[in-house]
Amino acid sequence: MTSVAIKGSRYRIKPEEADKYGPFNRTFLAEGDSWMDASAWNQGSLPEYLAREFNNLGRTNLIVNVSTSGHTLTRIVDMMTDDFVWWLDQQEYDGVLFSAGGNDFIDAARDTPPGQGILHDMHGQPLPENGDACVRQDALQDLVAYLNTNFEAIYQALRTSRKNANTPIYLNCYDTPVARDAPAFRNFSGPWLYTAYTNNGIDPSLWDALTQRLFEEIKDTIQGWTVGRAGVVAVATTGRMDKADPKATGDSFDWVNEIHPNKSGWKKQVPAWLAVLPP
Repeated sequence: MTSVAIKGSRYRIKPEEADKYGPFNRTFLAEGDSWMDASAWNQGSLPEYLAREFNNLGRTNLIVNVSTSGHTLTRIVDMMTDDFVWWLDQQEYDGVLFSAGGNDFIDAARDTPPGQGILHDMHGQPLPENGDACVRQDALQDLVAYLNTNFEAIYQALRTSRKNANTPIYLNCYDTPVARDAPAFRNFSGPWLYTAYTNNGIDPSLWDALTQRLFEEIKDTIQGWTVGRAGVVAVATTGRMDKADPKATGDSFDWVNEIHPNKSGWKKQVPAWLAVLPP
């Protein structure tokens, strides 16, 4: 008996590569961003490390992984009818493992002209007392409202599906990184927070507190998705990983780059999921 995590694109064309290890006691669908897909080219993913731990526990489970690194919640919703909904129609799952929202926050801080996203343009401004002064509250509220609307679309797709109307969805709440110049690929992917803060002229002395604030907002937003929605579970993923050295430009402690776990980081994340997933 063996637990398997397999990419959905592979499972569609070669299902026998996974099914030969069955029959499976439980089957999960993983959807979302790089926290569900892969943190770097040479690293594993949360589903992979979950499958390893399932094996250690003597469980025979299948995780079909349809997530895509870099995807925002908005992008997942835009592609929903082409991918997520199709997979929901294939079979009944014991749970959907879902990670989204983090990229939306980061993009709103990084991929806009200074002062036009969720951060103020602090160039030439006096040094504020704390990082809160760097956050545009109106833009932040608009972003949260927008994400809430998009998650409702995901939730309704699940609840109106023919085979998974009662399937629980488990939400990744991320963990808090350290803003530092540690991209996944230089000049291609990242850094993320480091770029956002430097673009907006935010003093490095405020970076740690500002990052804490933003990731508290991300966690609170995701935990808010559980309110009034049956079968929606926020996984307690925060506060589990050791922070990286802010001067490190690569792998450091539990982080392979600025915002993604490395192998030891994934291992620390797995128990949070095992605590809520069905045995």
